[in-house]
Amino acid sequence: MSIRYFATNRNRENLGQKLTRPERISLQRGGYHFVDMKAYMSYYLETTDANKMPFSVLVTNSKEKVFSESFLANSKIGRVVVCVHGFNVDFHEAQTWFGILTDTLRHTGTFKGKVVTDPVEQDRALLGKKRITDGDLSAFIGFSWPSDGNVLSYMSDQREAIGSAIALANLITRLHSLPNKPSVNLISHSMGNYLACHMFKSLINHEYEPKDIDQAIRTRISRKQHKKDVPIEQRYFVDRYVMLAPDVERRHVTKCVVDVSRMGEDDEELTYLGPFYSGLEHLVGEVHNFYSRFDGALAISNVEKAPRKAVIAVKGILDKLTLGMIDYFERNPDERWEERLGATRDPINAPPNMKSHNAVELSGREIGHSDYIDSREIAEEIANILDS
Repeated sequence: MSIRYFATNRNRENLGQKLTRPERISLQRGGYHFVDMKAYMSYYLETTDANKMPFSVLVTNSKEKVFSESFLANSKIGRVVVCVHGFNVDFHEAQTWFGILTDTLRHTGTFKGKVVTDPVEQDRALLGKKRITDGDLSAFIGFSWPSDGNVLSYMSDQREAIGSAIALANLITRLHSLPNKPSVNLISHSMGNYLACHMFKSLINHEYEPKDIDQAIRTRISRKQHKKDVPIEQRYFVDRYVMLAPDVERRHVTKCVVDVSRMGEDDEELTYLGPFYSGLEHLVGEVHNFYSRFDGALAISNVEKAPRKAVIAVKGILDKLTLGMIDYFERNPDERWEERLGATRDPINAPPNMKSHNAVELSGREIGHSDYIDSREIAEEIANILDS
């Protein structure tokens, strides 16, 4: 079944205009709001207008509908899975995409009869069954960021993804405050991984703190050496992170050291540290990268590499016009785009908690950028990871 509730930072200011001042402040506090997707899809399928979100779809009492015992705070919920979509995805497409994924997961051996996506209707009886013990069910919610739904908006979508990282962090922080203490897991597709990796990066570098942070959350977003004596279920900001076709540079999750025998020691010397390495290593229990060498869409995200090389090739002509920026591009390795992680396994110097899964080998067929959700074998692997 489809995910009923999506947290999103889409159209937040416009929707807030129809609320009272206290309601509006509460809505905007975390940088996101919840949307009832059944109400939203009723609007979209009537109008096919993907640019608007009527006030009627807004969940103004998420504490009662989403974070109460009728859903996420139910003692039978042992894990919460947050699903984050990628580039070029409208809101209605996100709902459809993750609806297919959860339908596939429902038919796996591990998750059969144990997935809750719609506590209002289809799964209400499941939450009330006496034969299901505490912590036995998995609840799925979505997180949608302002992707333009336009293939020509790659760079602007990247900026939107970076800007949405704090809202996702605030949502995950709130999930950790639930009284039933579920594990918190993340499934991201394509550029949704770019968003998630920026979230981890910003948290580990203390660029911002989540709303309503307490000492327990501070421990979760600290480095490993500061939480050795903390029980594993209280150790990480995200327990399991599943990356589907991640639109993330391979080199951005690497640590390059002068002497590999001294890796992890205080006196290690680095030649390069990927911006996402530390966040993934310290804030995530397990990182799982699902990749396919037949993923043609990820090659498109490298399209800027060729023109940049061409610009550098005519450096002598453009140097004065660019105020020396061509030299900057030549020197700065972060401006030399590398192969995407979703098209290849993780490099040997990725974080030690990262593992890669060959989607083609698992499925026995070619897997394109959006094919992951239809593969029974990939769904089985994801279910086993989430249940580990």
